[in-house]
Amino acid sequence: MKKSLIALTLAALPVAAMADVTLYGTIKAGVETSRSVAHNGAQAASVETGTGIVDLGSKIGFKGQEDLGNGLKAIWQVEQKASIAGTDSGWGNRQSFIGLKGGFGKLRVGRLNSVLKDTGDINPWDSKSDYLGVNKIAEPEARLISVRYDSPEFAGLSGSVQYALNDNAGRHNSESYHAGFNYKNGGFFVQYGGAYKRHHQVQEDLNIEKYQIHRLVSGYDNDALYASVAVQQQDAKLALPNDNSHNSQTEVAATLAYRFGNVTPRVSYAHGFKGSFDDADLSNDYDQVVVGAEYDFSKRTSALVSAGWLQEGKGENKFVSTAGGVGLRHKF
Repeated sequence: MKKSLIALTLAALPVAAMADVTLYGTIKAGVETSRSVAHNGAQAASVETGTGIVDLGSKIGFKGQEDLGNGLKAIWQVEQKASIAGTDSGWGNRQSFIGLKGGFGKLRVGRLNSVLKDTGDINPWDSKSDYLGVNKIAEPEARLISVRYDSPEFAGLSGSVQYALNDNAGRHNSESYHAGFNYKNGGFFVQYGGAYKRHHQVQEDLNIEKYQIHRLVSGYDNDALYASVAVQQQDAKLALPNDNSHNSQTEVAATLAYRFGNVTPRVSYAHGFKGSFDDADLSNDYDQVVVGAEYDFSKRTSALVSAGWLQEGKGENKFVSTAGGVGLRHKF
């Protein structure tokens, strides 16, 4: 009897040691097709079409915490891409960190979502194609090797600050500073995310002396209904002899979704206003529409369908793309 109890106790030790470790992830894949036409004058200068089986952003991760006493906890997470096409490699290439959590809030260091990326629910689409999600307004979102502090929530209000060091930003880039806040009241919410960076190299012959971005999102979410509107403004002072060499653009986006039983139809619209370069207009305006739906077979498994349209520029030199996709997603 004693031997049986000892054996049972020893067998339970590994389980107890792993009690605070969680394995989680998402596997999602599908088929996407697209057609893009670049116009030059009244003629179609080029036409590109494609259809393929694609991974839609599969991931796998491990996370856990340890109670250190007095309300303080150690927290950690290691998350990586897990493409079903086998094209991803490496560990910790998604949000991965170690930190502390307590009454003071949360302090983490590692590869972390930027504060701006955490306002990205305006683009809820699972897609590989840029034409099946409002991805143009989402382009500045990133994960940064950085240190980040998130405050506790007080009366529905919380805030975040983040710093990415110069040596972790990569060659020809500099440190960056990020801040934001979240406010919730019932189903209503307001989010702000912003960033500031100096000496950023966009490409070999284009350097930015100062760069800043601001995004404000407001909406309503009560699980069944989701509606949000976002406004984003970017401004870059280019490293050119002319001190007024600014490149700026304003973008807006809106998403509406409503759950009917197991079906959730959704629509998103995004618009990029004509930007400017040194007080001159740029023809980088765009319009984008994505429509689709999800059907939940269970709490973990869903079928996905979507269609998208994007037009960049207007008149004789516009670029027009259409796309469609179907997929399957499973969470664990």
